[in-house]
Amino acid sequence: MPELPKGSKTTLGATRYVVDVGTAPSSAGAVDVTAVLLGADGKVRSDEDLVFYNNPSHDGVELDAGGAITVDLAKVPGDVDRVLVAGSTEAQGARFSDVRDLVVTVRGDDGRALRFEPPGLAAETVLQMVAFYRRAGGWKLDAIGQGYDQGLAAFAVDHGIDVADEPAPPPAPAPARAPAVNMQKVSVVLTKDSPDKTARIDLRKSRGEPGWVLTVGLEWDGRGAKYDRDGKVTKYGRGDLDVYFLCRNEETGDYVVISGERGHQGDLDVWPFIRHGGDSQGPGRGNAPAAEQVHVRPTENGDLLVNVYQSVDNGGGAIDTFGRPRVVIRYGRAGADGLPGPDADEIVAHVGNSKNSFWATVAHIDVRDGVLTVDGETRYSRAFDERMPLLTTSGTWVRAAKGGPRGQSKKRKGQGLDRYSGRCPDR
Repeated sequence: MPELPKGSKTTLGATRYVVDVGTAPSSAGAVDVTAVLLGADGKVRSDEDLVFYNNPSHDGVELDAGGAITVDLAKVPGDVDRVLVAGSTEAQGARFSDVRDLVVTVRGDDGRALRFEPPGLAAETVLQMVAFYRRAGGWKLDAIGQGYDQGLAAFAVDHGIDVADEPAPPPAPAPARAPAVNMQKVSVVLTKDSPDKTARIDLRKSRGEPGWVLTVGLEWDGRGAKYDRDGKVTKYGRGDLDVYFLCRNEETGDYVVISGERGHQGDLDVWPFIRHGGDSQGPGRGNAPAAEQVHVRPTENGDLLVNVYQSVDNGGGAIDTFGRPRVVIRYGRAGADGLPGPDADEIVAHVGNSKNSFWATVAHIDVRDGVLTVDGETRYSRAFDERMPLLTTSGTWVRAAKGGPRGQSKKRKGQGLDRYSGRCPDR
């Protein structure tokens, strides 16, 4: 049975699916399962779109007595864009960290079964497990695994459900509803030893206030940089890394590569709404780290891969020799220099090990429903292959995609790739 990684998007071919939630025997009955039918605006059309024990069937979605959700995609109305399956431990007075061996299984009437184990659960009492959503005339499955620690009321309000009409309200007055937006400051460092190499920033925290900036970049201290025993840089090295930002349109499968090279730096007013700041040739002023970064409009951009062509004029080279390379994502109010200020959210993903592959994909970034998710796992291209790693049309990472861009010598060719746009492969 295929295992779904968190954040993966899987193309579906069947018509009818059953979603089962399993736990260890010690946690039996700990999770109440619900489903929500959502329009293109992410809201229910009416309170009938919440399928739960008191409203077990509606418009192609059904909850059976055993707690399984059946979704008949052929019967889901055309104005429903997404069917979200969620679980709650609130009625049991528990948190998802108390639930042992949680597994979500999705079985189609074509005999295909998919398995998803949501990782890293803690104080959440409501968990968005998986969602069926429309794409390009078909359906896909989103393995979400994202929780709410504010409870069912916040989950309901966020999806347009009138909490006052819920059956069996608590006898005591309900506490003030916590906002669905996560306003906490994010400061996360991911390394090759981190058990979970994902982190998130809720981009909605700006509340539409102008002047918030999102940047994504690669920083490094230069080839041969020197450090003291505390890890502080004592000498910045020289040496360039070629950084490429591959953007995938989830609906069409088209891709475009943004780089520091003239003519390929992108535009904040044109998809994918990214602008490259220019090539770095070494440490910056005052021996600051070398950096190549893009400004990103904080909207739904599909997928963004941070790819590094780790070569010295088209030769093999280990990326670690360039001095602690790391992907840095920052989001916050702009300072005087136009970059996110000192109070900005920050995720730093340190790049893996010393492999000699030409290409390294050092981060996969996805924005969905206003939440940015970073996968900081470093992945490498096939040995001695010049083809850039890509995502398929279904969002799967491939080491050497046929028809994808190839790296080439800037000294001889004048640019680093043989192409900068195209369509992702179907598999």
